[in-house]
Amino acid sequence: MQRDFDSLMNSIFPSADAGEQNEPVTWHPRIDLVESTEAFELAIDLPGVSKDDVTINLHDGVLSISGERMARTLDENDTVVRLERQTGRFYRSFTLSNKIDDTKIEARQENGVLMVRLPKLEESKPRKISII
Repeated sequence: MQRDFDSLMNSIFPSADAGEQNEPVTWHPRIDLVESTEAFELAIDLPGVSKDDVTINLHDGVLSISGERMARTLDENDTVVRLERQTGRFYRSFTLSNKIDDTKIEARQENGVLMVRLPKLEESKPRKISII
């Protein structure tokens, strides 16, 4: 099911080459993509990541989201029972459809979810044609 979802996302926003980054990526946050008549909206799970630790860039039609989630600092007396949360650098990138108005992209973060809204250009929105 995850492969099907990734395939669907890549058909709309094909992933760009991740080789552009300078540091190795250690994890990829989960992303939901929803399309409405007005916009595409990405919801990116980033619990424990401050908005100051996230970078969103748009360059040559490629939207990239990167950052880092720091590992918990342990005291010398702490004993690790289990560590399951992924930490380190993350990076996701998408080649934007030509239907996107890149001057109106907005981002906000709340409750550990980064929301990126990608409005569609007016000419790409569906419209009803009246019969006269």
